[in-house]
Amino acid sequence: MIDRVNRAGQMQGVQHIQEAKGKEAKKREELRDKVDNEALLVESGKKVAEYISMAKNYPEIRTELVQKLKEAIENGTFKVDVDKIAKKLLGE
Repeated sequence: MIDRVNRAGQMQGVQHIQEAKGKEAKKREELRDKVDNEALLVESGKKVAEYISMAKNYPEIRTELVQKLKEAIENGTFKVDVDKIAKKLLGE
């Protein structure tokens, strides 16, 4: 009878140890996921900052292109490609 009680106590002790190890493993995994998510967030933030910087440095109006188009219109050399416009309107 005493042996049965001792074995039952040992089994419960082993079970508690396994549960504790499982909880620790789960906490480590959650922490690893959190760190991975934060690293991804930081990396995404860096990319957004880079794109914002690029956008700020890009001229709002492409003055060279505007000037060329103005000159072509004034000279009468500007041609409208109606087929191209029609295809764009129709989604082709």
